[in-house]
Amino acid sequence: MRRLLPHEIDYLSNPEQFTFGSFRARVLDPLPPAAALGIADEELLNYYENTLRQDGRFVLRLDPNGDHYERLERYVAETAFLLFSGRNGDACLPDESLEEFSRFRHLCYRALHPFPESQKIAVLKKIGLETGLTPEVVDEVSTLFAVGSGLFAMELFTRLAEAGSADAFSARLEEADARSDLAGRPVLLCPLWPHQSRALEAWLRAGGRGILEMATATGKTLVGLAAALRLYEVHGRLEVLVLAHSRALLNQWRREAIEKLGLSGNPGADYTVPLSYGGRLMLRFETLQKVYRSPDRYRADLLIVDEVHHSAGLQFRKALTVPAKWRMGLSATIEGKERRAPLDRALGPTAYTYSLKDAREDGVVPSFSLHLHTTYLDVRENEEFRAISEQIVRELAVINGRHREIIRRLSNSRFDRFASIAEFVGLMRHLRYRTADVPEAWFRLIGLVYRRRMIIHRSAPKTARAIELARQLGGAKKCIVFSMDIATCDAIYDALDGSVDAYRVHSGMPRSEVRRSLDRFRSARQGVLVAPKMLDEGIDVPDAEIGINVASSKTQLQLVQRMGRILRKRPGKEPIFHHFVALPQAYVDAEDAFAYQNDLAWIRDTALLLDIPVLHAPDADDGIAGFRQRSEATVRDYLRTRRYIATDDFGTVRVDTILEAVPERLRRDLAVPLESCSGPLTDEEWLAMVRMAWRTGEIPGLSGMHWLLVLAGRDPGALRGLLLSGIGTVPAADTIRIRAESLVPPVRKDDRPDALEKQIRALERAANPKQEAAARRRLTEIGSPALLLLIPLLNSRNDEVVLRAIGAMEAIGDEAAIDPLILHLSDRRYNVRARAARALGRIGDPRARLALMRALKDREPEVRRAAREALDWMKGR
Repeated sequence: MRRLLPHEIDYLSNPEQFTFGSFRARVLDPLPPAAALGIADEELLNYYENTLRQDGRFVLRLDPNGDHYERLERYVAETAFLLFSGRNGDACLPDESLEEFSRFRHLCYRALHPFPESQKIAVLKKIGLETGLTPEVVDEVSTLFAVGSGLFAMELFTRLAEAGSADAFSARLEEADARSDLAGRPVLLCPLWPHQSRALEAWLRAGGRGILEMATATGKTLVGLAAALRLYEVHGRLEVLVLAHSRALLNQWRREAIEKLGLSGNPGADYTVPLSYGGRLMLRFETLQKVYRSPDRYRADLLIVDEVHHSAGLQFRKALTVPAKWRMGLSATIEGKERRAPLDRALGPTAYTYSLKDAREDGVVPSFSLHLHTTYLDVRENEEFRAISEQIVRELAVINGRHREIIRRLSNSRFDRFASIAEFVGLMRHLRYRTADVPEAWFRLIGLVYRRRMIIHRSAPKTARAIELARQLGGAKKCIVFSMDIATCDAIYDALDGSVDAYRVHSGMPRSEVRRSLDRFRSARQGVLVAPKMLDEGIDVPDAEIGINVASSKTQLQLVQRMGRILRKRPGKEPIFHHFVALPQAYVDAEDAFAYQNDLAWIRDTALLLDIPVLHAPDADDGIAGFRQRSEATVRDYLRTRRYIATDDFGTVRVDTILEAVPERLRRDLAVPLESCSGPLTDEEWLAMVRMAWRTGEIPGLSGMHWLLVLAGRDPGALRGLLLSGIGTVPAADTIRIRAESLVPPVRKDDRPDALEKQIRALERAANPKQEAAARRRLTEIGSPALLLLIPLLNSRNDEVVLRAIGAMEAIGDEAAIDPLILHLSDRRYNVRARAARALGRIGDPRARLALMRALKDREPEVRRAAREALDWMKGR
């Protein structure tokens, strides 16, 4: 007779606990909806996995017989909808929509199941292109939620329903279930703009030979990839070799080949790893420095040489003799007959030219100025954000304290604790959510992170400020407001209607009504047009001069470039683009600091790349300047020790890669003005230096310059030292003037005994919840050393002080707090006993289990309830 497994014994002993009702009451209902959704979603995925594989690899928490998982599916659908109900405006999810969403979610799972996580987004984009959905929608949804989660499915389903393509998309999902090659099959996931199509056709007419001179930011790389795809589709087989002068540029080419052609491959791998599809399409990447020595060894069908002007030198031009049938050179400009002649001989003459002037006239590269507006969340939003932030800090501390071995295993021994919430999110992004070894507590935490993000994305003050600005400007000028979604579009329109001439267009309106709105706006002298995210590329509004953006988008540069098609510079008019960012007043450093600084980095990089001015609009609250400084300090301290930031929001920021991408000549040129600077550099001063040095030569578009400024602490000497690091001949140390302390992590002043004592007193004497939360947050950042002074507070006669001390010990999450907390399960005060029980459950040390079981017999119902919750939390870990 087979011996029963532990979970089978548990089921036979307590079958009532394996019902949906019990699971919901014990596990889901005590949690916020987003956190509960993460756990319910995980259990549903486990059930799907067992059903699909039929191997019982996952131990299920519900009885697979009966309707328990059907009820769980309904719960996931309704909970996901609840989190979006503010946008949809409905009180509940109709049964018909519930059934459609559940079917869509299951189809998503089955279709995406065979593919690695990194390829699932590409699969959805390919299906979307077949059904009329723009790939950008998938990008935006994946920015908010993990692919495959219930929230991701609900958001994508809602977007499809708004566009009227949900049925077609679902039909393609069913077909995709049987198409194993869909993930790697090359498809152009970014439609070509007219100038890109013209460039490709001109090169093909020239026999597949020639140079394309296209201004920076006009999409040269995409033209090269489109050429490769066109030749492959015609001939059925193609080998491509991409040459460039820098490894950073080749790594970028490889990433874009994966992202824009949907090829299989790890985007983070080095350029030396080729990309292929079925042995019929092969893309290799090499440096000019390597190939010129033995060009005959690098035979290819299509040769693409990026920044081709670098290959005009006597040595590098040898690389252009690689045997190849088709040849393409790419460059912004090529100056001088001496440089052009060898390139024309090797690759063919210039087949197409697209200047910066052309790009500005077409609106591909905008000519407007960019104004950044920063707003705080409102009181209600900020309170909710603060509460979730504190819970995130506590949960992360518990995970770091109890799950070090799990973290080490799941991170492939890269680390055993999370240095930041961003690091946690980054790891979760790359984990398969069906993995049984991921603790339940991690899903609770990721649910909280998603919940916080939605507060930022849908901030009311950001929209209110945009409406106020539109009212001020719309009475005399023509403005376009870009909203996040249809509901926000309607809300902004309703707020403006009556105070200014207001117009709106979105996919929920009949096409005839959209045309009438656009025609009325075109013929008007002033007014405000409101549209979700962005107007279609084909729509031309030639005399709108104000753009106001409150939409969030992963492809932010594309958003600005498309706005450039709408905001045209005309005689007597200077277009302005207002971009809004929402900030919390209470935030988690390692999550919000990185996100905010990334927003600024994008804006600065965009301004540099497109040669447009960017200005900070006057802050409504002086505290925003403090937020900016504090977030810079957080990022700087992190980068000093890690040298990179990896998150799911904005990829990986690597300092070494940023420096490597800056040509040595430009680094030396930048070091000259920095030597005579004193005091902290402003963003405008640093961008002016970069722009001036850039214009003195043929320098490709740069990115990441804002991160260098932050890492150097805005100190000119430290920044100069960073730029000159790794260069062969470095000026003498006394001329570099690097302040050592600017590149070494400072000693935290809060770690000193007197500062720690000060924080303990602040916790003890806090006059309101806000002061208490601030003191607890600082003690949590200090960590274990704070326990030595917190434990004596447990003996205070003041109940409130004891409860505060227990809360701080719970947030720190160190196992040294276990014994003192167990003692207080016998405290005479029932509220202290209950608080201690919950803290023990959050910390999760098994030594507390027996004491908590005894507490189940406490005379006070509140204590018994707390003990049950604590044991449930520990069971989840």
